[in-house]
Amino acid sequence: MKPTLTLFSAAVLASLAARAQTPCPTLPTDHISRFTSVLPSTQPQDLRIPATHTFQMLLQGGAAYSTAADGNVKESFDFTGYVPINGSSANGYLSVNHEGSSMATSGVSMLDLSFNTTTKLWNVTAKHPVNFGPVVGTFNNCSGGVTPWNTVITCEENAPTAPTDSNGDGYMDFGWNVEIDPATHAVKDQDGNGTPDKLWRMGRIKHENIVVAPDRRTVYEGADDGSANSFVYKYVATTAGQLGNGNLYALKLDGTVATATTGTWIQIPNSTPAECNNTTASALALGATSFNGVEDIEISPVTGQIYFTAKGPGTTYRFTDGATVSNFEIFVGNTPTVTNRTYPINYGTATVNEAWGTGNDNLTFDSQGNLYVLQDGGRNHVWVVRPCHTEANPAVEVFAVTPNGCEPTGMTFSPDEKFMFISMQNPATTNTLATTDAAGQSVVFNKSTTLVISRKGILGTTLATEKGRPELAKADVFPNPATGTELTVELTNNRKETATLQVYNSLGARVLEQTTTLNQGLNSLRVPVSKLRSGHYTLVVKTATTSTTRPFIKQ
Repeated sequence: MKPTLTLFSAAVLASLAARAQTPCPTLPTDHISRFTSVLPSTQPQDLRIPATHTFQMLLQGGAAYSTAADGNVKESFDFTGYVPINGSSANGYLSVNHEGSSMATSGVSMLDLSFNTTTKLWNVTAKHPVNFGPVVGTFNNCSGGVTPWNTVITCEENAPTAPTDSNGDGYMDFGWNVEIDPATHAVKDQDGNGTPDKLWRMGRIKHENIVVAPDRRTVYEGADDGSANSFVYKYVATTAGQLGNGNLYALKLDGTVATATTGTWIQIPNSTPAECNNTTASALALGATSFNGVEDIEISPVTGQIYFTAKGPGTTYRFTDGATVSNFEIFVGNTPTVTNRTYPINYGTATVNEAWGTGNDNLTFDSQGNLYVLQDGGRNHVWVVRPCHTEANPAVEVFAVTPNGCEPTGMTFSPDEKFMFISMQNPATTNTLATTDAAGQSVVFNKSTTLVISRKGILGTTLATEKGRPELAKADVFPNPATGTELTVELTNNRKETATLQVYNSLGARVLEQTTTLNQGLNSLRVPVSKLRSGHYTLVVKTATTSTTRPFIKQ
């Protein structure tokens, strides 16, 4: 059967028939995606984000739920989805997956959130576990998505070794997508019989991700199932906004992954429980193309193209969808001939070449077409790839260097894109370094942690922490890495005043402090570093009204 051509995919096909390179947007000065890259490095014990941004901790593993009988929040935070209430960027729900390795450690937590415009801080007013009892529980809740009608879909990546049908409904218990009403933190009833259901028609696979198109019918999903069974799927719902019934398709390229530019959608049988249980085998038998670990799939808000990651090779692909697939290509990352791709990262006045690595995982677009790529592997960075990026003319930046031992997971924005919600999954339990967040809380990244990140001045008051203070107009350190006896700091200030220069090592200990005088205009200062051991350091320059932070390396 020929795939259904939805209004969404038809419009995309028409608009992209002769697609040109997307230009990079000129972002407003206060846009969350406007920043200077952080210095790439191995994982420290803290979170390194741009100097223009700050964070607030919202949730950590082990926190008590609002109802004592519900116990405590589980570990292994993954998909982190903000759901606005009536479109609000100040009131909503936050859904946090738990990618556990058993039923007891898997699930979803639902938080009620509100933003206080006076303190400029978020308040968690309630914490609840989602009740999956009516659908026999969930297993290994990995990624997910927020629908256009403001429900949450959580994805079961794996199932226990021995498949079971414990309630005798014909469907295997685990390996499905599940739709949640965030207001009631309960699973939705898909067929109107009064009993909650999993999304059987979307197939039983190793679900990693899901995205629903603006037409409210077309859904893209992928399977993280090794080199042989990692297929890209499309599901077209019968009725807009209702995902219980529809047709399922898998992508088959017209050639190898390395050479094909076009493809077709082959229909996968999904009418009976037996067919739904055996989605992977059907897709394999019908010749679907495997991409070696499909981790996430998203739709560009600028071009409408479909982007997805393959974790194994460390590659992000894209294609144009319609009645058939066209313009299939590698967007960023490694290629079949270049398996250790590096990109120039500009941080301040210096540039380093950073390996892209493997482990492309979660994807998130902002409305301007900036693509955030969260890495599970390599050095576990949070990358940003600008829409004007090409492999010939790279436009890649590092938004975050994440805490030791963790994988950055999930990511969604508030509707106004002033706030980013993200989790750090399973940092090393041996981490001890305390970091002060925008609320003045002392945060140690030694358990799964959910954060909200924003620009300074939008999140947190100037009294909450030094991080809330404005930065100097210019603050560059060089050479970086420092190889000699001195580090040069160039600062621009609007008046003459006294400043304190402090240097902290990777454990947060202050190893150097000196006082200087800043003049109006450009200042060039020398910081002695000859006695510092090799390693990562942070330079802090404080005046009465500013606090400026810059990382550097001593070799």
